[in-house]
Amino acid sequence: MCGWVKLPRDLLESELWREVVPFRLFTLLLIQVMREDGRMVNGMQLKRGQYIRAYSKLAEDLSYREGRGEKQYSKSTIKRAADKLVKKGLIATEETTFGTLFTLLKYDEIQNGGSIDFFCPPDRGTVPERKENEPSTKPEQNQEKENEEKVKKDNGPVPATGKQASQKTDERINAISQRFIELRKRGNVLSSKDINAAEEIAGLDVPLAQLLVWMDEIQRVHAKGSSHETINSLVYYEKAILTKLKKSGKKKRNGDEPLLDRMPRLKVFKDSNGSVEDRESTRSLSGSIKNRSSLFPI
Repeated sequence: MCGWVKLPRDLLESELWREVVPFRLFTLLLIQVMREDGRMVNGMQLKRGQYIRAYSKLAEDLSYREGRGEKQYSKSTIKRAADKLVKKGLIATEETTFGTLFTLLKYDEIQNGGSIDFFCPPDRGTVPERKENEPSTKPEQNQEKENEEKVKKDNGPVPATGKQASQKTDERINAISQRFIELRKRGNVLSSKDINAAEEIAGLDVPLAQLLVWMDEIQRVHAKGSSHETINSLVYYEKAILTKLKKSGKKKRNGDEPLLDRMPRLKVFKDSNGSVEDRESTRSLSGSIKNRSSLFPI
């Protein structure tokens, strides 16, 4: 591969620079997209600024070295990064039988124009003041809002759609990441391991408020028993929270359970003729244990 692409200097001042996975994905797409129209890929004619690739292959393309090993992002992590780029108007995606078709919406502007503000709206000025006689909302909007509230009241809460569920997951991830940054008290950049850990924590079936409380408790306990005042990795919080869940859901051991309670669950083996003599012997054994327990109370 040869050639070059432009990267504007104001990229360092944008949110994209602080987002590890979205930045790497956007840079990869910027390098791999078609330079001209008309190239055929898997029977599809691509246009300038387009690139087709499966998320599983993108996971290989975006693999990174950590220590002596090589690791990959999960497909959900890359999909979430792509959704962020779509939300900010940088790319468009379309699912095909050969993979996802990515289109850089501002490819010509980046390569021909130069400076571009990635994650900020094009209009940086103040919002014009509303005219004195202009109503804040239209009557149709008020009526539509009243109808929605009436439907919610009559039918109960509306179940979340896939987009709403994804947005809720992102909110949980952002809240967990922000709390980690506050507790760490150092820098605003998360590593790929921290991002994966935040996703794992957010996916737990635990209320967000409880997760944040646990993170505070874990930090306090760590500060008391360690020379390091803060925890520098979200993976530590992930393991500690999983330990809390395991302890809270711990079942009673069989050794602590009385024999009479365990007896109904013991396997009974039938003889070759299919008789139930063993069941009868088990019942008699259970009765003898009851009699003994009455004669020799514990």
